[in-house]
Formats: sequence, C-alpha cells, structure tokens
Amino acid sequence: MKNVVINGGVSFVRSVILIGMPGSGKSTIGRSVAESCDMRFIDTDDLLKEKLGMSLQEYIDVHGRDAFAKEEEKFLTGFETGEEKVVVATGGSAVLYPEAVANLKKQGTVVFLDCDLPTLKKRLWNFESRGIVLESDEEKEEAILNLYMEREPLYYKACDVRIDQNRKSRNAVVKQLISEVRKYEADKGL
Repeated sequence: MKNVVINGGVSFVRSVILIGMPGSGKSTIGRSVAESCDMRFIDTDDLLKEKLGMSLQEYIDVHGRDAFAKEEEKFLTGFETGEEKVVVATGGSAVLYPEAVANLKKQGTVVFLDCDLPTLKKRLWNFESRGIVLESDEEKEEAILNLYMEREPLYYKACDVRIDQNRKSRNAVVKQLISEVRKYEADKGL
C-alpha cells in the first residue's frame, strides 16, 4: 500500500503516535503534522480529561498519583484510533505502561520527539499545571532531570522513529517527521 496524497497533504499508511517528555512539543508538532497531512489530531490527555471529568492535575490532587496512573494506563491500553489515520499526542508518561505501549504500537507508527534537557527546562514553565507531580522534597529542576533520566530509555525502546528536534524550527521538525515516517513505512513494506 502506498502513501496517498489528499488535498495536497501527505497521508500515512498508519496513524502516527507521538511520545516524548512533557514539553517536547507533542501537541504543537502533532497539530502541525496533522494539518500538513490533512489528518485529524488527537491528544490523549484531552480525551482522558473528558473521561475523568476534570483536569489531570485536579484528578491527581483529589485522588492521588497512583489512582491517576491506573486510570491513564487503563485508558491508553484500551485506546484505539479506528480505521481513520490520525496523529496522536500521548501524555509523557505513556511509556511507563508496557501494555499501553504495546497497544499504541498496534495503532500506528510510534515517533519519539526527542528534546534536550535545557530546552525542556525552558518549556516547562507551567510544570505544576501539566499534571507533573513533584516528590515532596524535590525541586522543579531536579524533578525534570529525574523524569528525563527515567523515561528517555523507555522512549528509545518504544519508538519506531526518533526525531531529534534540537535547534530546529517547528517547520523543519514537521518536515523531518513526515519524511522519516514515510521512509519507515516504505522500509517496512507497509
């Protein structure tokens, strides 16, 4: 099956699933890729908020981090893109759940939006409202470093395609992502 051009955009053989650290640009890049390819964009955090009936941070504040992790894991393990090819931004912690990762890989090509630590630190000015929970004695910078160290190997393990977006414009990242996903699909004979 070959890629199809729709209204001047590039369609993929499979959906595109974005993973990466909070602040790595999954939603921003995802929306741009979807627009460029005439595809629908889905943010799993938004869908989970709807399901929970409150923001992710509110849910964590009321029910605790463990209850949230169970809800997120259950949601991502059951998430389906359906027949429509879509671009999906996942929450930064999606890779913490092996069954969820296996499900996401069934749904589409998993793309790791890799972003260096200094850039992440600059982007995460709204750390607390993102549903990122600090340990009681942990400072913001230390928390970001700990998340990065814990999750980076999991992102590498889970991804089909890695996009290094350091020192690149959004447009350059979008073009590279589209090109790399198309190449991956062609190489895999999809």
